[in-house]
Amino acid sequence: MQKLAIIGAGLSGTSLAAELAGSAEITIFEKSRGLGGRMATRRRAQASFDHGAQYFTIRDPHFRHRMDGAMQAGVVALWDGLLMERDETGQVRQSTDRHGRFVAVPAMSALARHLADGLAVLCSLQIQSVEGGPGDWYLTTKGGVYGPYDWVVSSAPAPQTQALLPLSALHKAALDQVRMSGCFTLMIDPPADTDLPFAACRLTGHPILGFIAANHSKPGRAPDPALVVHARNDWSQAHLDTAPDTVRDLMLEACRSLFPTIGWSEARMVDLHRWRYANVETPLGSPFLIDADRQLAACGDWCIGNRVEAAFLSGFHLAQALKALDPERDPPKASA
Repeated sequence: MQKLAIIGAGLSGTSLAAELAGSAEITIFEKSRGLGGRMATRRRAQASFDHGAQYFTIRDPHFRHRMDGAMQAGVVALWDGLLMERDETGQVRQSTDRHGRFVAVPAMSALARHLADGLAVLCSLQIQSVEGGPGDWYLTTKGGVYGPYDWVVSSAPAPQTQALLPLSALHKAALDQVRMSGCFTLMIDPPADTDLPFAACRLTGHPILGFIAANHSKPGRAPDPALVVHARNDWSQAHLDTAPDTVRDLMLEACRSLFPTIGWSEARMVDLHRWRYANVETPLGSPFLIDADRQLAACGDWCIGNRVEAAFLSGFHLAQALKALDPERDPPKASA
């Protein structure tokens, strides 16, 4: 059985691991304290906030198969709250998007934990370098060196993958074409009597904000109001190096102007998170990247597109490719 190191415990890394469980000896390395990547949850004393992906849709049959199992396990549920859209003129109407919106329960990060259940996951370990060669790879962290591994797979965003993996010039050139943009997220614990007329609202054409959600309206969440506000990706990208307090104040002022009846000034907490790599502007154009000669690979939503489903499918399809390359697997039987 081959030994495989996966860098990153987001949805692409954990879906890859789930598909390879039983056919490879897997270790997942995660720099954060918990799993989920951009399907993240921030917990505070008063409330919890899904400050990354807000929900996902299910369209591909492979993804549906996995999510059916997660729903049966109580890890995924339909979020049927009212989704509104605000257009450039300020008109607000119910969204015409008829795709079902699903969330993990009790937090978005629960899906990655479900997929990685029973697997070796080492958290709070940031990989600093990958050294060695095919079948003899070593991963260096501040705490020591791990290895050897037959294969190393990065599920980190494309720029981080490119900096970390010793890929061939051809594969590095492919990663050069991927473009990602950032996003700022406000997490707001408003007054207890806060009442939004929707579960979530897309803000089309607003100069700063792109999406606002009542996190407490999702299944399995505490009832106390908890608001999550995403800035536009282009605005975020232009302000990535702006002082956090300035970004926070600009976003909060935009919230006040849009929804003046909410007691923003009485909020018990306003926290800001910066996602440096949040949105896929230009994807790789292939479900995954694989360097079979060097036994290195990469996956992530940046390979396909922005949806949560894309992250899952990238890991899923890479798993099938790695299984096909495994010399220890039985060869396919000839058909009659």
